[in-house]
Order: sequence, then C-alpha cells, then structure tokens
Amino acid sequence: MDITGKAGVRTDPRLGLREKLGYGAGDLASNLSWNLVGGFLLYYYTDVAAISAGVLGTMFLIARLLDAIVDPFIGILVDRTRTRWGKARPYLVFVSVPFGILGVLTFTVPDVGDTGKIIYAFLTYLTLGLLFSLVNVPYSSLLPMMTRDSHERMQMGGLRAVGSSIGTIIVTATTTPFVALLGGGDAQFGWTVAALIYSALSVGFFAFTFAACKERYALPAESESMSPRAAVRTLLGNRPWKVTFAYGVLNFVRLGTVLAVTVYFALEVLHKPWAISVLLPMVSGMMLLAGLVAAPYYRRFGKRRGNLQALLVGGLAWSSMIFFEASFPLFLAFYTVATLAIGLSMTSMFTMTADCVEYQQWRYGTRNEGLLSSGISFATKVGSALGSAGVAYGLGLAGYAPDHVGDSALTAIRVLFYGAPVLLIALQAWAIAYWDLDGEHERMAAEIDRREND
Repeated sequence: MDITGKAGVRTDPRLGLREKLGYGAGDLASNLSWNLVGGFLLYYYTDVAAISAGVLGTMFLIARLLDAIVDPFIGILVDRTRTRWGKARPYLVFVSVPFGILGVLTFTVPDVGDTGKIIYAFLTYLTLGLLFSLVNVPYSSLLPMMTRDSHERMQMGGLRAVGSSIGTIIVTATTTPFVALLGGGDAQFGWTVAALIYSALSVGFFAFTFAACKERYALPAESESMSPRAAVRTLLGNRPWKVTFAYGVLNFVRLGTVLAVTVYFALEVLHKPWAISVLLPMVSGMMLLAGLVAAPYYRRFGKRRGNLQALLVGGLAWSSMIFFEASFPLFLAFYTVATLAIGLSMTSMFTMTADCVEYQQWRYGTRNEGLLSSGISFATKVGSALGSAGVAYGLGLAGYAPDHVGDSALTAIRVLFYGAPVLLIALQAWAIAYWDLDGEHERMAAEIDRREND
C-alpha cells in the first residue's frame, strides 16, 4: 500500500521506535538458538557426546545442503501465503515453538551407541535447519514489506545487526560458565538446560517481532500467477541478488569457520580457556557497534565502496594477529579492529536483499520477497555448514583427539583460524565489486510509482 499526498507524490509513513525494536528482536531470537549451534555444537558433539570429528564434517555438510535446497521453495511458499496476519508474520509465531523444541533436542544426544548417536545427531540437526528456514526466510522477507525508504532500511539493517550481536554476545559469553554452573559436574545436563533457556527466550522475542511489525508493501500472494520455475528464472536473472547471494555465502563460510575453530584455538593455541568468553563475544560486540554506525557510514560511501574499505581493513588486521600470539593485549587489539571492520561489512547484507526486491519489482513487476530473502537463509546455512564442516574435516585429517593434541592438529587449527578467514575476506571483496545499485534506488522507486499510477 503506497500513501500519496494530494500532488500524487509518495509520502511513506515513518516507522515507530517499537516497530524498529521489534524488527531487531527477530534476529536476537534467531541468534540465541542458531549461534549456540554455530559456536558450540561441534565442540558439544566431539567432547560431550563423543562423536568422531571426521564423521561430523560429513554430517554437517550433508544436513545443511539438504535443507538449504528447500529454502527457495519456502520463499515461494511465503510469497503465496495469504492470512489475516499477512504473508511473513504468521511464520514467526507458529514455527518458532517447534524451532525452540528442536534446539533443546539437538543438545540432548542420548547414549545409544556410536551409530545411534550419529543418527540422532543427523536427524535433529537436519530438522533444526529446516525449521530455521521456516522462521528465518519469512523474517528476512519482512524488511522490504515494512518500508521502501532506503535510509530507513539501512537503519533497520543496523538494528538487525544489533539484535544479532546481542544474541550472539549472550550465547558466546555466558554458555561456557552457564553450562558448568547448571550442570554441577554433569556436562550433558548443563548443555540441555542451557539450550532450553535460550530456546524459550527465542520464542518470546519472535512473538514480540510478530506483534510489533506491520506489512505495508507486500503484494497480495503475487506468486499464484507465476509458476515456481518462472519465479526461480526471474531470481537467476536478478544480477544484484546473485552478487548478494555470493557475498552472503562467503561471509557465512568465514563466520562459520571462525565460530567453530575459536574454541579450539583458545584452548590449544593460546592455552587460555577464558579467552573463549572474550573472543567469541567480541565478534558480536563489534558487530553491535558497527550496526550503530552503519546507516551514516553507508549513506556516505555506498555499499560497494563502503564494503570494500571495511573488508580491506578487516583483512589486514586479521592477517596481522598471527604475529602477536605471545602478547594477548596486542593480539586482542588487532582482533578488535578486524571484527569491527568485518562486522560493518556484514550489516549491509540484509539491506542489499531489500534493494534486490525493489530491483525485482522494477525489472519484472513482481517483488517475490520470500523467494529473494530465501537466499539469505540459504547463504547462512550453506556457509555455516561449509565452515563447520571445513573445521571438522581439518581437525579429523590432522588427527585431532581431545586427550592429545599433536603438532599437526595445532597447525591445522592455526591455518583454519588465520588463513581461511583472510582468503574468504578477499573473495567477498571480489564479489561486492560487482554491486551496481548504489544511487539507483530512488530512480527505481519513482519509476515503479509511475507504473502503478498509470
């Protein structure tokens, strides 16, 4: 629904503080559960459930690729949804409950023998990913339905980054001591109760997002007149979306690698177990700060130049950390600069997807918010799977064993912590160099309005 003044000029309604906070709460909800998986599931499987690291690499990869294939179809489902609550919002409240339940079951592997534990882990991990798509694809598609103002979208993208950061900080900073406290010596019980608490909070924050946010610009079930094949064909013809997708996959491969390997790096390379509760929260703490400055930063530099600058600084700082392992304060200083710059580069990804929706309507006459936003969920899961699987394979090939970490395993941990992220940052810079929508949003929006008024 467009709101026009007497002269026929579009005057979009401004979003209130409650609605903006409600939108940010959605990624807080996602990350309370999903970052527990990304940051600690591999460690939980190897050191608590006693599942082989090599087996886990294959399991992570197969499970994530299987449920990622479903993401575009979930996007089409969202585009075809028609309820009194809208197209995207119903999924936030109705799917979040089973998503929370599976979050608990994933961290409750029963002692049913090696084969039984592998089967249980695979099924719960796969189902959790499917439910994550059913709640996160609609959430990602919500932003272009809420506002068409590019500056407001960047504010919302920043708030989403803030919500994501707060969720990740809570999980990464508190999980290790939380599990020890709750478990009272029983690690399995500690992990189950911790997952239960995070999942309950996740359901509550999704409910707040549902209640606070409104869909203003969703076309009514537009995909009913377009076959899934035709919808996917327009998606593949959307060049900015392909840039966003490649950028997102590379970003989440990097993030998945860092989250999975940091626990081992702190324990075995730095020999500082307490550093886990410093390094992992710092990733999200700097992303929170980046979310607060993202709107003015990208307003000045645009997404292409702004991201290239941020990635350059982040890559240089990250590659410098290897020289300061013996001095943790200096190591942490470079780590802080790197995570701040990289966090800034992540905040633009969500608004890039919203810009792709505008491009889709401008070029093809249909918005397909769900289908285009499914790319973010796909990128999150495939990227995280490749990152986690890469770490698991690397540790397995290097002969990692919790009770004896040899030189080859230490080398593998260092390569995974330093080398892989720098390579992926360089590839992200290559991808974003092809972004060409900076400065085009107002022109596209004006042309869309002219078509609607004709």
